[in-house]
Amino acid sequence: MYSQKAGIVFVLLVVIPMFTKALVGACLLGVDMQYGGTKAICSRTGISRVPGNLPDNTTTLEIAFNNIEILHDNEFQHLKHLRCLDISFNPIRKLHGLAFNGLHNLLVLEFNAHELNYTDKSVPLDVFSPLQSLTNLSFRSDVSRFTGRPFDLPHIALARLKKLRHLNIDTGPNTVFKPGFSNLTELRELIVGVTLKHGTRIECGLSNITRQTFDSFSGIPVKLLQLNACRLHNFDKNYLEPFPHLKVFLFNNVHLVNGNLSMVLDTLRVFEHKYMTEIGINEIMTSLPYMGFDRRVYRKPLSEICVTKLDLSSNLISIIDFDGFCTTPVPPLMKCLRRLTLARNRLLGKVSLSNLPLCLLAIFNIEEVDLSDQKIFSFAKYISLVPHKSRADSQRKLPDPFLIFAPPKLSYLNMAALPHGIGELDVDIHFILAKKLKYFNVSYCGLYNLKRKIFGLENLEVLDLSGNSLSIINDTFLDTFPNLKKLRLSNVLLDNQFITQSGKRFFSPLKKLETLDLCSNDLVVLPNDLFHSLVTLQVINLAENKLISIPDLNNLVKLSSLYLHHNSFTTLRPQYTDMLDKTAENNPNFYLTISGNTFTCTCEAFLFLLWLDETMIKLDGGNYSCIESTGKMTFTKNVSGTLLPFHRQCMSSFLLNLTIGGSSAMLVTLMAAFVFIKNKMKLKLMLLRLIGQNIYPKKREEFIYDAFIIYTDSMSSWVCNELRNELETDRGIKLNLRDRDHIPGGSQAEDMLEAMRDSWKIVLILTVDFLKSDLAYFTMCNCLSSITLTTPHRLIVIIDDRLNIPSNIDFLLEAVTENNIVCFDLQQPFTWEFWKTLSVVIKQKEISV
Repeated sequence: MYSQKAGIVFVLLVVIPMFTKALVGACLLGVDMQYGGTKAICSRTGISRVPGNLPDNTTTLEIAFNNIEILHDNEFQHLKHLRCLDISFNPIRKLHGLAFNGLHNLLVLEFNAHELNYTDKSVPLDVFSPLQSLTNLSFRSDVSRFTGRPFDLPHIALARLKKLRHLNIDTGPNTVFKPGFSNLTELRELIVGVTLKHGTRIECGLSNITRQTFDSFSGIPVKLLQLNACRLHNFDKNYLEPFPHLKVFLFNNVHLVNGNLSMVLDTLRVFEHKYMTEIGINEIMTSLPYMGFDRRVYRKPLSEICVTKLDLSSNLISIIDFDGFCTTPVPPLMKCLRRLTLARNRLLGKVSLSNLPLCLLAIFNIEEVDLSDQKIFSFAKYISLVPHKSRADSQRKLPDPFLIFAPPKLSYLNMAALPHGIGELDVDIHFILAKKLKYFNVSYCGLYNLKRKIFGLENLEVLDLSGNSLSIINDTFLDTFPNLKKLRLSNVLLDNQFITQSGKRFFSPLKKLETLDLCSNDLVVLPNDLFHSLVTLQVINLAENKLISIPDLNNLVKLSSLYLHHNSFTTLRPQYTDMLDKTAENNPNFYLTISGNTFTCTCEAFLFLLWLDETMIKLDGGNYSCIESTGKMTFTKNVSGTLLPFHRQCMSSFLLNLTIGGSSAMLVTLMAAFVFIKNKMKLKLMLLRLIGQNIYPKKREEFIYDAFIIYTDSMSSWVCNELRNELETDRGIKLNLRDRDHIPGGSQAEDMLEAMRDSWKIVLILTVDFLKSDLAYFTMCNCLSSITLTTPHRLIVIIDDRLNIPSNIDFLLEAVTENNIVCFDLQQPFTWEFWKTLSVVIKQKEISV
């Protein structure tokens, strides 16, 4: 209890007062990790004066983006240990003479986006005198405020900075650096071009460079000159002569109104036979009409400069005199060059692709080469590459194996989108001396069909074959890349059948693979065991395919990213979500992308929607478009936000479907039973024929009579007169009548059986007298036996309406088809419809299926 009270007292007496003081001072204080003292951040606090209550041991002070307009005398005199001061983005329009008094230890001054007019009144001559230790000064502003009037930089005031090594300075359109700058004898870096400060671009004001522009620096060993993104109307070809000791020249993204690339390269003659570390001349734009000659790179002066890093990218260079560079004796450039960038040009060159390896070998110290993305035509966003090999090239047969002598120090080679189509790999390629090559990019190079193999790149770590047509691949192609860590095969027209049948064998040699890119190949199904041997995989990109399933990932304990966006998934089944959750358990930072799939927000996807709401996996947004059962587009979070009602709706629908399904099944069963009962003879016949027992119904011609009429004595007069006249006389139906066609005195049972055998149809007149007769049961049994598989309609029953049908004859009536049962009041006159119905039933043919 006592310790708790002591803690509370400490917070009240120590922590809160310190916090309150920080609020009053409007600055955030912390440890300065670079200079060891206190770092005070007072930016964006709205102050108009330099804070006066900062700790004496403050070493870094940031007061940018405030409202300071004047720096008064002795504002910093108490900050004697200050090393870094940033007063940028204040509307400072005046400096008092002792504004920087006390800052004799200051090393870095960021004084950007001010409003000084560079007169002696705004910048006193001795204002920088206290800054005797200053090494870095950034003194930039928006010079557009001087539009219409020239200005002179405060060279006398700046001349006091004897130890200045880095100067980032404003320039006007016609600025000439005056003699005061010659006193900056320690200056090594001069920045004139565009610069970024706090994310804000400060433009280059220089428009015209004369021979005298930089003369004041002629006696100073400046090592770096940056003229990036200036808009130059004119420049003297000798303007670089004051910089004979220059090591780094940056002339990037410059707009030349009256110049071209050839003129820029010509200014480098001053550096012939000298050593430089970097020349950066990329993205040169010109307002002159395009002419082929101004985009050519000739042997001189570049070949005579010993430079280690050369960047000529994005210049629309059309021709390079490779033959001029690859000469003997080897020129200085080829001896010194370590990094060469010629990317994003329109390079055709004067050396064939087969001779290029020999040229590379001449650059024996080269470590990195980027020749990628050579375009010969560009309009808006449309890019057309140079066509594939000429007919002569395509007919030329390379030796097998084909040897390529690589520079022994080469570690990076990017040949992506070269204009020379490589063609089919139908010979083995052997790289000689390429033991240090780690990165090799031949994407979009017109390479197709990897029928053979590449040797000599056993230490390669990154291989990019994207954008080529690799529908035919030797499944042992990757056997020669045992140390590969990144393999990119995006948009290579991979054959799904090849991946399914040989994919595991194809990737099996890559025991150290960390990144595999198979995106944009229209893959539909991958083998479940495709990644089983690739246990070191960390990143798998399967995006922009047509996948509907995910291979087994359980062996990939190091997997950190899986890209599945823009595929054909409608949901992720529980087996996949469980596998992904298990993967995330091995790597808490596991990242998964699934956007762009056509998900469904239906009851079948309920578990997937629930998983989206509960999973700890880092997803690409977590809210995905999906289609409801009604066809309406929505988002998964809209559905997961109401999961309980959604689940109830799904259960209701399930029970309803179950009820309807059960009822339907029962109804179908009843209907099937009814159909079977009604057509059991026909069905039996069909079944017998299916098993090969062909049974055919007898034809009418095989019988003597059309119908045998069975009746009692009470119906004899009606049968022998009216019925005989209607059926036999008028309708031509030949009848077998007991009183006419049977011999008197014979056995009624035998006569009946013989008549049934001779008659096509049997007509039984069912009356009360018949049921009371002695032969009633015998007759009905024989009538029933006459109904066979081939004669289901043979028996016709005429029932007297006045008859109460007893239950003991159901066996007979159930065997007779409904159409063969005719009910009529036999005491009433018989109608024409009765005789017509009876005659139709008698003449009805039997089934012949």
